[in-house]
Amino acid sequence: MLKKVVFVLSLFCTISGFSQYDIDSLKTVLNKTANKKDRLSTLGDLAIQLAKNGNDEQEIYFKKYLALAKDLEEYDLIASNSRFLIQYYIDNVQLDTAKKLCDSLLKFKPFFTKESSEAHLLLKRAGVYFNDENYEDAIEDYNGAQELFMQSGDSIFAADAYYYCGQAHANKNDFLNAVTNFNKAVGMYEVLGDNQYAMIVSSEMTDLYSRNGFVEKSLEERKRLLQRAKQANNAMAQAQIIGQNFLDYYKIGDYDSMKANIDDFLIVVADIDNNPAAKEYFKSFAILHKLYLACAKKNIATANKLMDSVLQISENKEISTYMESDILGAKAVYYELMEDEEKLVPVLEALMAFKNTNRLSTQIKARAKLANIYTKKGQYVKAIELKDYNTKLIDSVNSAQKENRFLYYQSQFEAERKQIELLEQDAEIQQLQIETTRRNNLIVVIILISIITIIIIAFFYLRNRQKIKEQAYQNILLNNKVATKTEEINELLTETIQHIKSKERIAENLQKLSNEKEGITLKSIIADLKANKADNTKLLLIKQNIEQVNFEFIKKLKELHPELSKTDIEICSLARIGLSRKEIANLRNTSIDAVKMSRIRIKKKLNLAEEQGLDDYINAL
Repeated sequence: MLKKVVFVLSLFCTISGFSQYDIDSLKTVLNKTANKKDRLSTLGDLAIQLAKNGNDEQEIYFKKYLALAKDLEEYDLIASNSRFLIQYYIDNVQLDTAKKLCDSLLKFKPFFTKESSEAHLLLKRAGVYFNDENYEDAIEDYNGAQELFMQSGDSIFAADAYYYCGQAHANKNDFLNAVTNFNKAVGMYEVLGDNQYAMIVSSEMTDLYSRNGFVEKSLEERKRLLQRAKQANNAMAQAQIIGQNFLDYYKIGDYDSMKANIDDFLIVVADIDNNPAAKEYFKSFAILHKLYLACAKKNIATANKLMDSVLQISENKEISTYMESDILGAKAVYYELMEDEEKLVPVLEALMAFKNTNRLSTQIKARAKLANIYTKKGQYVKAIELKDYNTKLIDSVNSAQKENRFLYYQSQFEAERKQIELLEQDAEIQQLQIETTRRNNLIVVIILISIITIIIIAFFYLRNRQKIKEQAYQNILLNNKVATKTEEINELLTETIQHIKSKERIAENLQKLSNEKEGITLKSIIADLKANKADNTKLLLIKQNIEQVNFEFIKKLKELHPELSKTDIEICSLARIGLSRKEIANLRNTSIDAVKMSRIRIKKKLNLAEEQGLDDYINAL
């Protein structure tokens, strides 16, 4: 697969570059060093540089390093640096040796002081299981490594564990868990600033989408990735992404888009200067898929020229498994176009024998074509076996894809990107600091709001208190005014009563004058009448004062009982200031009985019960 080969090529160019001079210098230093700890340090540097240079001598020096480290009881160093030797055995397909070394070193677990020591060994043992196609055990060890790396704060290795675990789930066709692990790996790589690895994993995830029927989504997602790669001026990543694109366009039969992408691919590859191996691989990859395209369009002349180049590429003995698979596929479509069954059959048989290239669709097509050839030749048993196998495989693939699509939509993975929960320790600490700052800021805001609220409450409280004081003062003035008015009314009432008695006296004098009694003259009666005129003026003043004192009362009484007459209101006002029936009668120059009848009439208008007193009701208002 393109992305995996690109990853290996980019890794090779990253770690290579240590000269033989450096290695020879370290050997010289080692020979002159007697101190065990110093020898251990030099041995470690030498073995690691030999590993990065791809030198087989690394096995010898790593074994010496592990033996000396064990003698010095440096168990954490054993676990950390042994991973290079384990990887050496994996690369050389010595899986049993690699697993035995992992298991033996894991026995030192009680002596480890770092969680990462066990994690490195689990990560490498998972790699052994992965290469042995034992994905269940690989996933278990990857999960264990993830947890331990997170505890130790080795975030970059934790991200690697998520990435490799995603690949194991993908090879198991466990789509949902593969996407989950890939997403976590991408998130952590981005947080750590490793955009190269983030794009590699994201690109591999688009291939996973494509294999599970989400071809359109894969193409759409790669647009975003390609934009990022362009912004980062990363030609390697651009080539990887565009290469995956024209594979999908070939799959869906969009040959025009495939050709356009191949052209873009070659332009990008021309800009790769720092990685000759990758550049050469990409050129070969483009030639193979140009042949695919020419055969699909039945352009025989172009196909013949490209086939010559493909044959030259196939002569390279150091080509990868993935490249070999692509070469066989290109040869197959060419020989089929040329109807050369003699050459086509061995190619198809070889293509079916490949495993773990994630090219099931290519293998299914090869098997179907071979079955048709066997049928033409009369080899019906072989043909039926191949067709039956294909039928079961196709049913299994289709069923898995349907289930994966269902799980995908059920989990809402169709969104642009599911928000990634960052699990590495550094990010958690940073997030905790942010949250702490936010909480502190929130507390400050709450305190400020509380202070402002208290100030506002205090302001309104003081203002209301001042209003209450002012109102109380106004009430005192009003009460004093009412008291003064009341005293004036009482004085006027006293004087009025005296004047009423004066009227009675005038009447008596007039009676005596009519009877021609002695001592009563007309002059004296006229003097009394003049005094009575003053009495009328004072009586009017009394009524005005009563109306002022009872202003609010009279207003409320009129609102509640608009049917009351002016006389009714006047009687109620006089009763409110405490005058008796007799005093009201004298003041109004009427009889007590007339006042009583008026009170009865008023009670009816007020709808008062018989036992309810008029004075009580008036005073209650």
